[in-house]
Amino acid sequence: KSKDMISLSTGENTSQESKKQRLGEKRNVTSDVKKEEPPVFERNDVIRQKKTVKKKTDVDGKQKKKEVPQQKLKKQPYEPTDEELSLARGVSGLPFEDTPALIGAKRGHIECDVNIDDLAYWNNPQGMRDQEFVTHFKEPTDRYLSFEPDPGGWNNVRMSMEIIFVLAAATGRTLVLPPRIPMYLLGTGKENAKSFGNFFPINDELKKKINIITMEEFMMTEGNRLLSLNATEIENMRSVADICVYQPPEKDKRSCEWLFPLLREKGIQPQMEAAHQCLVFDNDVFDKGGNLTADKQKRVDQFCGDKRTAVLYTHELHDPQLIHWQASNLTFRLLNHFYAFTYFTDIAVDNYYKRFVRDFLHYKDEIYCAAGKIVHELQKQGDFSSLHIRRGDLQFKEVKISAAEWYNNTRELWKPNETLFIATDERNKTWFDDLAKHHRLLFLDDYWDFAKLGELDSSFIGMIDTIVASQGRVFAGTWFSTFSGYINRMRGHHGITMKDSWYSFLPKKDAVHEWKNYSGSIYAYESPLGWIGIDADVTPSKNKF
Repeated sequence: KSKDMISLSTGENTSQESKKQRLGEKRNVTSDVKKEEPPVFERNDVIRQKKTVKKKTDVDGKQKKKEVPQQKLKKQPYEPTDEELSLARGVSGLPFEDTPALIGAKRGHIECDVNIDDLAYWNNPQGMRDQEFVTHFKEPTDRYLSFEPDPGGWNNVRMSMEIIFVLAAATGRTLVLPPRIPMYLLGTGKENAKSFGNFFPINDELKKKINIITMEEFMMTEGNRLLSLNATEIENMRSVADICVYQPPEKDKRSCEWLFPLLREKGIQPQMEAAHQCLVFDNDVFDKGGNLTADKQKRVDQFCGDKRTAVLYTHELHDPQLIHWQASNLTFRLLNHFYAFTYFTDIAVDNYYKRFVRDFLHYKDEIYCAAGKIVHELQKQGDFSSLHIRRGDLQFKEVKISAAEWYNNTRELWKPNETLFIATDERNKTWFDDLAKHHRLLFLDDYWDFAKLGELDSSFIGMIDTIVASQGRVFAGTWFSTFSGYINRMRGHHGITMKDSWYSFLPKKDAVHEWKNYSGSIYAYESPLGWIGIDADVTPSKNKF
């Protein structure tokens, strides 16, 4: 592509209004995000222009100049292709010529009985370069990574899972998925046991990036060699490798305590916890040992901050045949964002793994289909904004404020009479009366029959709430909530500026309006580091997010 390719950071060609419509611009972006004028490109429209040539008629030997007409190309606005337009990501994107990873990519498709592809923030297929990428740390291939899910709520589980998937992809290890297991607030007992495949598309495209097997498959293939089990013991472990529950082993033969202690004994646990360490991948250190260069060390120090210790990925971590990460143990918990825990000193590779999570670790089509129908129905009524009001088991009492405080702390954000969609775990709708005095309020319950939510797995409901809330013109969330944080990440992947995201807790109201260097775990909120400029090969500027 020419270096004057239209900027995909705005995705606009202002020469024609239809170009804006093809981009699907539905949101207002704050006024401090500057719209760029389209560049111009040469095409075969000709104009006549004078050019001097020499004439040999002067008696003194000097040459006279004669003007003759000459053709010159006239510059006209460049018209990007529909595929290029579809890859635009608002303030999160960059000009197409600066994003070689996008060559050959297409925006993802959501399988649904109505067209809701505008909600797909991921690419499918990825660009050709990403499809052909091979990690530097892949060999040998007979290595495994197993793990225990985080003990917290769903978004804590998801954050930990993202780190594990990145580690498996980066190290070339076969990823062993945990058994189906009940997850906190998503049901109890074996009848509510879930696998990650219930929520994410563990499909053939993902398996090209990571070799993924079930715990039952791992038992059958490696139970004897790596776990020292005999044939009878392997057969007895098959049921708990399929489903396990959090019950004492003497009370339930499917207790997870029959399985996880065995994996802890036979596997290696890196002495790391995401709030106190960060994991650094460097090709030269891995190949040759030694220390980072001064420039790399400076970047690592900035990434890890003054509250965390950098751990370099070396053969000490690479060589064990089984790493079992006890993410359920607070000593080894991975309560952080993948992009804040793992760091690749090659910036192009660091951005590759951010694209990997964006393009593969998104919710399944079934979840998006229901959410998309609700979003489109809301949009028929005009602009709407969204809130996430956490009222349940959140342990941070200072952020659990009244509805009147919610309104007073956020009222200037909303347009007069604007519809507000509220994602919440509060079931008593009268609690919202102090908000309802000023705005029309809508909840997921209002679309229960319309979107046939009762026909879906009940554990999808919170995820659908997340997706719908991510599409608001302006969003206000609950500080400390990873649910609110994930809404902001989704908004970021759609190219919505963080200047349109707020918190109801006044001390942190505009916390995401500044892109800070962090220290320690930032699980309480998301950072633009996870989505700004990730299709490029350079560290993004922090002046536009």
